[in-house]
Amino acid sequence: MNQEKVIIEGSLEGMRFYKELDIVIDPGEVTPEQAIIRFYESDAESFDMLAREQGWRNCYWTYMDQADLLQAN
Repeated sequence: MNQEKVIIEGSLEGMRFYKELDIVIDPGEVTPEQAIIRFYESDAESFDMLAREQGWRNCYWTYMDQADLLQAN
């Protein structure tokens, strides 16, 4: 299992948001997208469906930049 740090950015009710998540990925078993969905305890079939459930607009997820990780520690 791998622990990854991902970022979700988007807007909610007209305000921009930025979330850092620590997710666990079991290669061959769970994709990063599925791990994000599981983090929110959702039954969504995709990140887009999760975003609709959460009310997020214009959102995406990405891995945290390695340089940002080094500065955070």
